[in-house]
Amino acid sequence: MSKAISRSRSRRAARRPARVLFGLAALGLLVSGCGGGGDDDAGPSEAGSQGPAKAGGKLTMLAVQDSAGLDPFGVSNVALADEPRMAALYDPLFFIDAKSHQVTGHLGESLTTADGGSTWTMKLRPGVVFSDGTPFDAAAVKANYDKHADMATRSVHIAVASGLKAEVVDPLTVKLTAVGTPNPNLDRAVATELTYIMAPSAIAKGPESYKSDPVGAGPFVLKNWVRGAEQVFERNPNYWQKDKGLPKLDQLTIKSVPDIRQQFNSVKSGQADLFLSSDGKVLEDAKKDLNLVEFATDGGQMVQFNLKKAPFDDVRARKAVTLALDAADIPKTLNNGYVPAKSFFNATSPFVDPAVTQAAQNKAEAQRLFDELAAEGKKVDFGYLIPQNPSSAAVAEYMQSRLKEFSNVSMRIEPLEIGAYIAKYAIQRDYQATLTQIWSVDPEPMLYSYWYSQSPFNLSGWSNPQADAALAAGRASTDQAVRKQAYSELQKALVADVPLWAYAESLTGAIYNDRVTGIEHYNAGNIFMDRLGLK
Repeated sequence: MSKAISRSRSRRAARRPARVLFGLAALGLLVSGCGGGGDDDAGPSEAGSQGPAKAGGKLTMLAVQDSAGLDPFGVSNVALADEPRMAALYDPLFFIDAKSHQVTGHLGESLTTADGGSTWTMKLRPGVVFSDGTPFDAAAVKANYDKHADMATRSVHIAVASGLKAEVVDPLTVKLTAVGTPNPNLDRAVATELTYIMAPSAIAKGPESYKSDPVGAGPFVLKNWVRGAEQVFERNPNYWQKDKGLPKLDQLTIKSVPDIRQQFNSVKSGQADLFLSSDGKVLEDAKKDLNLVEFATDGGQMVQFNLKKAPFDDVRARKAVTLALDAADIPKTLNNGYVPAKSFFNATSPFVDPAVTQAAQNKAEAQRLFDELAAEGKKVDFGYLIPQNPSSAAVAEYMQSRLKEFSNVSMRIEPLEIGAYIAKYAIQRDYQATLTQIWSVDPEPMLYSYWYSQSPFNLSGWSNPQADAALAAGRASTDQAVRKQAYSELQKALVADVPLWAYAESLTGAIYNDRVTGIEHYNAGNIFMDRLGLK
């Protein structure tokens, strides 16, 4: 059946194994204390609802961290991290639309398959050039995909890129061939993982150059970068939508401000204009004091167990810990604005099965399991790995306090600086349980990479035949009913095996002052930079 899509960190980090880097990207992991991260319907996302944008002006956006690099190969596509910078420099090739959940063209015009996902035909928009004047064409797309797939690149998107072969048919046509089995959802992988394209002229200069001197076809070009402080972007004079008056802004500045309360206060006082957050309390406060456009995805904040290490190689230990805790009590106790999760899938997700939820708190059963394990010499004594920030620490301390109400269980909190956290969790996989945050706009390709037993990017070590079959079935079909049933089976496997415990649903919000308009979300909460502007 044919499927058509109509138009509508540091150098050290760069040397990390590609296996590890993609693992982080696939998880949509961001550990900056910003909170959770369902599919949308969580709030308005139309630019028109915010009023028209004027031509010109300067806008200041805040981010929790500086960039390690600005190339598509080393940057995870996470809205709360570097993806707004990617949107500014490159523009998406294809994206998942916030309302329809369909893959939609932007720099690309269409992406179609006539053979069930074995091969795909990608059509590009004519007349587009990179900011240096070189052509945005099929050869450029192939060069990027080949670069992603090259192990030497250490691309964070290598898992998707290695699953396809790109060929130039003509200057505006690329043929993609799925490696191995057909993939009817390959378009979703392209839209979320391989959507930002760098000019081959920049790639040719090598990573030492292209990481800090990027060349894309997006609405802005990098003018200045003060490391650790700010990046200044100016209007791209060669932008393909300049005849439409886009981008709206003359200049975009992105400043690094790690403290989210400082971000909030800066926007409230007018020192800055906009920031993205998924901290529940910050989103709650923004509804009262600023302006907020929310966007929900599947995933959120969760405890991930390492099924390859004791005590959580025993399902009883995983069940005991989760039965001892109550997700709804976390926001009640901490007043952190979290929306309690009942499943990995958001309550409004098109894939959620409301009849399949995580087990509710059951203290008696939790204690029975703790005692049973202790009697067998398997006392549940574990470390909980978290990134070093107040938000993560507060929830971890809450969990620790609740587990102290039980006997035969002990929990140690292991806070680490972000670099050390990533190394211990994703590179060494040396953890028993850890905080994980996931933003999943669609199960494909993320969940397959995350949970399929044979995936090299499965960081939890979960191996479950029912889950494998469900993930394969979800990948193999584009029929919404078939996919929904497949992911219902996945939810059943999650509930039965408890490889994780989700405690807060995923929400991302664009928080802005009264000067800002033109905010439109795409993918997992990123915003289009071409239409962002001032009233």
